[in-house]
Amino acid sequence: MFIRSDGKEAIGVLPITHHPVSEGRLCHRGWNRFQNLRSFNRLSLPLVREDSHLKEVTWPEALQKTKDKISELVSFYGPQSLGVIGSSWLTNEDNYRIARFSRNILETNNLDGSYRFSGASALAAFTQLFSGPFGSLGSIPALGESRTILVIGKESHRDFSPVGSRLIKAFLHGSTIILADPLCARKEHFFKYLLPYPVQSLPSLFRDDESFPPEVSAHLFQPGLALIFIADQVDSASSLVSLLQSLSQGSRTKNDLPLVLPLSRSPNLKGAWDMGIRPGDGGLTLQEMLAEESEVKGLIIFGDDLLNHLPSSSMLGKFRSLEFVLVADRFFTETARMAHCVLPIPLLAETAGTMTNSEGRVQKLRPFLGPQKESRSVAEVLHDLSRLLGKDFAVFSEPEVRNEISKNISPYEKVASESDLEGVGGILLPALNAQLPRELSKAPEQATEENNYRLLVPNTLYAWNRNQMILESPVLRIEYPSDRLAVRMSPLDAKELKIRMGEKIKIRSDRGEALAPVELDENIPSKVLMLPSHFIEVVERLAGQGERDAAARTVFFPNLSVTVEKI
Repeated sequence: MFIRSDGKEAIGVLPITHHPVSEGRLCHRGWNRFQNLRSFNRLSLPLVREDSHLKEVTWPEALQKTKDKISELVSFYGPQSLGVIGSSWLTNEDNYRIARFSRNILETNNLDGSYRFSGASALAAFTQLFSGPFGSLGSIPALGESRTILVIGKESHRDFSPVGSRLIKAFLHGSTIILADPLCARKEHFFKYLLPYPVQSLPSLFRDDESFPPEVSAHLFQPGLALIFIADQVDSASSLVSLLQSLSQGSRTKNDLPLVLPLSRSPNLKGAWDMGIRPGDGGLTLQEMLAEESEVKGLIIFGDDLLNHLPSSSMLGKFRSLEFVLVADRFFTETARMAHCVLPIPLLAETAGTMTNSEGRVQKLRPFLGPQKESRSVAEVLHDLSRLLGKDFAVFSEPEVRNEISKNISPYEKVASESDLEGVGGILLPALNAQLPRELSKAPEQATEENNYRLLVPNTLYAWNRNQMILESPVLRIEYPSDRLAVRMSPLDAKELKIRMGEKIKIRSDRGEALAPVELDENIPSKVLMLPSHFIEVVERLAGQGERDAAARTVFFPNLSVTVEKI
């Protein structure tokens, strides 16, 4: 998009009419994107904690405070007492710099992003399947030509307008569109079939000829299949691996992999992963850094409101006990309020660099404004900190960093070509040319006992109403209000239990029990309850500390068999 200006400030945006992905369209989030530039919540000066308060200081004071604390922690506990957090809200170049700074300057392999709790399971699954960088898994424009499209979760088309428009185009061209969603009571819009099952149940259903509708199999197991899902909603890497392997079994094409689009509510999920924002050898994930037994004493956080994305109370407690937290961000977030030192960095609209979208398209950002007030670029912050620590970290320009990226990350070879990047559509990373392993992985299945309810705990840590882009826009805050604590239930079930909207129920699982008010939702199937994962206290009473995804080295909350009782 382009940002519109009256000569003094941003007043709106315009779509790029001939862009290959958006085709001149914007969703309502896009139309309101410029409002971040006018936020009163922007960080303008560095802040340093004195007792219980943060006070404004000069850059030299803030950097010296940071240097002293880093040196103190390293001296007492060693470099592995530090953890570094990059972000899918930073450019590829800045994430690449952060990865180098972490390993070469701080000498710690404890490097990660908060997407460890959202898209990491999907990315870990691809890494596991392809044993290395996986490039592009399919393009959004090609989606409109797919003969069969399997959509996991209806938000995949509703919340991502370029994908939704391609689904409509495919439908009008005669494609068969199938929805798999355990939180959808009925087939709607252009979907021909509804599979009311979670991702982890699909592979076993696909292999069970007796229970799976043959007319659906006829469409799924043929060439020309596309798979769409939100990466945040993949609960474990094994469930996605098993799904992809199952779908590839019936393919007769040379390349067994369907067109795959892992969508994300973060603009640079894939780019951050590709640039190395993940643990090095022996390093800890964010989940492990904030474990109760962790020896990490300090976190350095770039461009992420981390507290908004933590999935457990124990991790929140560990965060609050850290001896030092540095936050480099654009807004005065909840995480910044808890930090010992806060450094202002530019917004994306004030930043040069590239980002990689969900399909693997690398696109160039051109600054609308220079850095505002006292904000400094990530490159300058890293350079200044390195110099104070007695080490050299050169401030390379964006083209120089891209040249290094092109040499070290194989799918990104072409990003060194500025002429290719200047094209409207940027550079689409090379497609995979590899077959999936034939040996099927078995995903964990989660059964529900007869006459009980099935409680689903979808990952809402990255929901739009918890997104900083939304929180800094007055218009979008109205459209995406913070939701109140409630368990969603079908009106049919509520009628049977004689429960009204807002009344409390007692929910029991084999791990515990909790009280929560009911919200009636006609989209929810009968005998299903939905509890958003960010209501941590209630979720933990019912699901405990969750289950560990070994491949992604994180946790997820499985579907639970529960009983319901009116209070």
